[in-house]
Amino acid sequence: MKVAITGTIGGGKSQASKYLLEKGYPVFDSDKLVHTYYEQGGRLEDAVRRHFGNQVFNDENSIDRKKLAEIVFNNEQALTDLEQMVFPVVKNHMEELYNDKQGIVFFEVPLLFESGLETSFDAVIMVTADEIIRLKRLEKRGMSEEEVQKRSKRHLDEKRKLEKSDYIIYNNGSLEDLYQNIDAVLEKLEREAL
Repeated sequence: MKVAITGTIGGGKSQASKYLLEKGYPVFDSDKLVHTYYEQGGRLEDAVRRHFGNQVFNDENSIDRKKLAEIVFNNEQALTDLEQMVFPVVKNHMEELYNDKQGIVFFEVPLLFESGLETSFDAVIMVTADEIIRLKRLEKRGMSEEEVQKRSKRHLDEKRKLEKSDYIIYNNGSLEDLYQNIDAVLEKLEREAL
């Protein structure tokens, strides 16, 4: 069974993924997969170089993610172009990873609905929290409210994400609360997977 974990920025997706990993489930982070594609010789190196030129490469000849982010988060078309390069590669790579595993396999995919990848999964878990809590978490990570707004601009409205998700985990409390909520969803998924 292939399960997507998605949610709002600062909602707790990564914490949920970390917990599932600790419980022994295979968990793949689509953002980390994309970061490997940006390395020298990575799956996206040639396409990014052709489209954005050498300006987004560092001295080690890898894609400089900060330079690339600066361009794409300030230019709607550039972001769309990058997403059109990235999403198909991510989808194919996730299929490869899933085919190598058995049982329930989790994929953390922040832009699940925005990328159109939700149909690739048997179930979708959305992890979210109240906006004030999310902003405090992101502030602790050193992200300004302006940066959060820029990144959130590409995200589907939270209400729509909630409607499209099979399971919703509200992460407004303690880690223990989050883990209990995850365990409750896991119990249902384990029954479904039989």
